Amino acid sequence: MDSGVEASGYPPVGRAKILLERAVNPIPSPRRELEQYTTPADIAVRIAVDALLRGLLEGALAADLAAGTCRLGLALLLYGASRVAAVEADGRLAGLCLGAAEKLGLGGRIFFVASRVSRRRGPLAAGSVDLVATNPPFGVWRRGADWEVLEYALRLKPRAVYAIVKSGNMGFHAAKAAGLGYSTLLISREHFPIPASMPGHRSRVRRVSVDVVLFTRGG
Repeated sequence: MDSGVEASGYPPVGRAKILLERAVNPIPSPRRELEQYTTPADIAVRIAVDALLRGLLEGALAADLAAGTCRLGLALLLYGASRVAAVEADGRLAGLCLGAAEKLGLGGRIFFVASRVSRRRGPLAAGSVDLVATNPPFGVWRRGADWEVLEYALRLKPRAVYAIVKSGNMGFHAAKAAGLGYSTLLISREHFPIPASMPGHRSRVRRVSVDVVLFTRGG
């Protein structure tokens, strides 16, 4: 993977991971109702590199939905996206996102939009982006919260959507996505670390099995 990336003039995977970890701080005082968990840098980079190697990313207008501190969106910019709209319900995180962009030399290419999204409602218009990446709520605290974000992403009609979803839900998401004209591909299964940061967390770090999934239109 690194050889194909470096041949394109982009940072090696390990270097990009370090850059994101240094520039993008974890979510402060995460809110349980939003299921706010900081996207691991290695997963964000893996998604961006996969999109690059599939020819989905260079020059793309992209969106990072349920963006948090924008690690996914910033990874997309590091690997060739032209601009990213970061949509996040928690407006507190705007400064962290935009500050990280400045540290990475990506200032002016990511735009933070403080907004919730639901299945048919959000700040972006259908057809306005080429690619979407999202780490939506897992739907543990509010059933169906993951699909709300995913359905909105698919209704934007991008070429492709990358999503990090809790393992065990892929069949449900694939069937729903097919109804909207998208095919589903499992890219990888990962262990998503969740540090103890909310009431009720007992383990110092809990690792949750997640699927990195690619939805492509018309396939």
